[in-house]
Amino acid sequence: MDVMWKPARRHRRKPPETELPIDCGDINRVRRVASQSSPCLVSTSHVTEYREKGDIILGLIGPINTPTIQTQFTFTTRPQPWPCDWFRRDQYKSIIALLFATKELNENPLIPNITLGFQMLDSCFTEASALKATIQVISGGENPIPNYRCGGRPWVPAVIGDPLSTSIVSMSRMLGLWRIPQISYAASLPILSNKLEFPAFLRTTVSVAGQPQAIFDLCKVFRWTWIGILITSTDYGTQAGIDLRMHASKNGVCIAFYETIALDSSIKNLPKIVDIVLKSTATAIFLFVSPPEIYYILMEVIRQNVTGKMWVGIEAWYTSPAFLQPDFWNLLDGSIGIARSRKVLPNFPAFLQSFNPSTYPRMLSILEYWEVLFNCKWPPTLANLSSSTGVPLNSKACTGSEKLVTNDIIEYNDPISQAVYMAYNALYAIVHALHNLLSCKPGEGPFTGKSCGDKSDIQPWQLLHYLKRVMFVNTANEKVSFDDKGDIYGHFDILNWILEEKKGQYRKVGTFNNYIIDGQKLVLNVTAIQWPGVFRKIPSSVCSADCPPGYRKAPQKGQPVCCFDCLYCPEGMISNQTNSLDCYLCPEDQWPNKNKTKCIPKVIEFLSYEEPLGLVMALFSMIFSLTSMTVFCVFVKFQNTAVVKANNRNLSYVLLLSLKLCFLCSLMFIGCPLKMTCTIRQSLFGITFSLCVSCILAKTIIVVIAFKATKPGSNLRIWVGSKTAILVVSTATSVQVIIILIWLLRFPPFLEINYHVLPGIILLECNEGSVVMFYCNIGYLAFLATISFVVAFLARNLPDSFNEAKYITFSMLTFLSVWSTFIPAYLSTKGKYVVAVEIFAILLSSFGLLCCIFGPKCYIILLRPSMNTKEYLMSKSN
Repeated sequence: MDVMWKPARRHRRKPPETELPIDCGDINRVRRVASQSSPCLVSTSHVTEYREKGDIILGLIGPINTPTIQTQFTFTTRPQPWPCDWFRRDQYKSIIALLFATKELNENPLIPNITLGFQMLDSCFTEASALKATIQVISGGENPIPNYRCGGRPWVPAVIGDPLSTSIVSMSRMLGLWRIPQISYAASLPILSNKLEFPAFLRTTVSVAGQPQAIFDLCKVFRWTWIGILITSTDYGTQAGIDLRMHASKNGVCIAFYETIALDSSIKNLPKIVDIVLKSTATAIFLFVSPPEIYYILMEVIRQNVTGKMWVGIEAWYTSPAFLQPDFWNLLDGSIGIARSRKVLPNFPAFLQSFNPSTYPRMLSILEYWEVLFNCKWPPTLANLSSSTGVPLNSKACTGSEKLVTNDIIEYNDPISQAVYMAYNALYAIVHALHNLLSCKPGEGPFTGKSCGDKSDIQPWQLLHYLKRVMFVNTANEKVSFDDKGDIYGHFDILNWILEEKKGQYRKVGTFNNYIIDGQKLVLNVTAIQWPGVFRKIPSSVCSADCPPGYRKAPQKGQPVCCFDCLYCPEGMISNQTNSLDCYLCPEDQWPNKNKTKCIPKVIEFLSYEEPLGLVMALFSMIFSLTSMTVFCVFVKFQNTAVVKANNRNLSYVLLLSLKLCFLCSLMFIGCPLKMTCTIRQSLFGITFSLCVSCILAKTIIVVIAFKATKPGSNLRIWVGSKTAILVVSTATSVQVIIILIWLLRFPPFLEINYHVLPGIILLECNEGSVVMFYCNIGYLAFLATISFVVAFLARNLPDSFNEAKYITFSMLTFLSVWSTFIPAYLSTKGKYVVAVEIFAILLSSFGLLCCIFGPKCYIILLRPSMNTKEYLMSKSN
């Protein structure tokens, strides 16, 4: 009996007058009434259909035959593209899996005394055909009539399919209006998880929402930062493209090129797109495209002889027939892809052993499937299918006794067959939900007033309630359940396509589970991966080579962040990581090593006795000190000789002792500086040198006074004695002592640990406290020396044979020359060499005084004793 279509109970309304019980056999009236009551267009085209009888009928919609692709694009290399309306066997395995699941459930029913049937329709890989099939399966007639159910068949409580995301979007929007449950076993578009837009949609495949993250986790493992992307133009690709770009920026990966591919329009631009792939410096190419697009891309890649690329695909590309064609195996050898995880169904191989066209003679496209799978041809009496399957006319004859499970056929034993497992779970999920609905006890139900569903009239929205909460363990011993978004819990497998013994096959090398919140989502066995022959190791896919430790990345102007230059770290800075963005300063007491990869302790530096410079300086200091003492001993021994007496013997003794102290005070500047040595070394140097120069000044003044005092009536005789020497020496030295006291009291020198004077060196030095006081010390010595020089210079030509003014003149000239060159040398040196310069000035100036003043006297005393007599000196003077 013809029955009017009933919407879901929550949408019940009074039928309009035009919605009367109609005779679905009166097709003209059906068209007329439908056109008046529904905005949907009614087509008389018939959708290919196959039915199995049962107490409960399910709708099964899936693509089998490919529509014609109109294109002017041609290829000149094998394999040839699909002809129009070519049968597609890659989706047929899921159809067989649904047959297997139906047979298994009817033989071992979960619901007693109820058999399962289905109405199967071909959606032909197009949205329009999928919508027609959807209207037909829910209306019940051979001609799709929106909003009506024709015929006396039972209500269709649920629909399985379509596997294509593009078709699912349109179907789910329609089925969601009446809350008719729909389960897809392959559609993975993330937007389908939106329950506000698709309230009745569920799926037994894993959503691809986690695939972009899986892609970039792979990039992290393989250190790929420069990748190319080829993406489909469908909704599936559009959504994926947004996620890819977002995840790329988060994971530090740059996209070298991003090209969109569509078979209907941009297929003619495919040579240009592949040329971009060829010329790009990116090695890793990610294919986010559909199976038909994969076929054409690989064809063009072979035509242009693109090599040196690492192909990485998402879950969709592993369902492409390209992987079943040996012509592509060399190209795909070593490629990596993401596939939905699956398990082998224990009873499925036995079912396949007995499966043949005779067991299901009315099955959709069963003869075409057989021809394509076994490369054979049925006799003309059965079918004339060579034009629709592409099987050559000279192929062998099909017998129907061929076996699906053999060693030569791998397609039921590889990840392409994952749709088999997902379709199987989809049918079982619906049956388990029906079982829970029919097992409801009155008063314990989930609906209003704890009521149960009407078992005699199962409503789709009631089944949807149970389906969302279904939980069972399938025959593969895996738990099946849905989350709150209608997605099944599961993960992806990371697969490696390899060519072994001239046969292509997959190898599982890892997993990616997006449901893991805390922990590592990607688990990968890198050592198990077989890379393409041109690499034989993990290929590099970067815009710029990694910057090693010791360098930092400097972005290239106008280029993505993955393109950069490597700059050596500045002085005093390191980078201890590869691709460091910045260089870092070492702590004050540390310094970069030679490669600037780590900080090492700085060298503590001072002028020590262990190093050659300090040792030589100390040795000369001791030698000169002993020399001065030797001269002193000579003068003491020959103190009563004419030369010693004529040159103010007592002042000579004081001068020699002060010179000895000058030589010894240089030792205070060598060795590790201490607080005490820093305080007294400049004071000792200043006082001893002041005493030394004061003695010379006193000698010079006494020589002048002595010459002037020889004149008759001179009053200078009283100043020729020791009083003048004591007065000059004490006065001149006291001024220096006062300067030193002010220095020590107001600005005392101190020990300083200097980290910054020299790179990589901690300098232990004495800070003079006040530079002004230091130069006052040196300046006063220069002042005394200048006075001595002037006085001696003026008295150099006095006629006395014992006159030493000319020797004092040379000594002061030497003294002033040394200390005038000391100032620029002192200011231009750093570190321990500052100390060395001062020691050198002390030793050289002191030795100059010793040689110029006492050298000639020692020569006469020791080598020319005949000249060391009063008579000789008097005769020389006369």
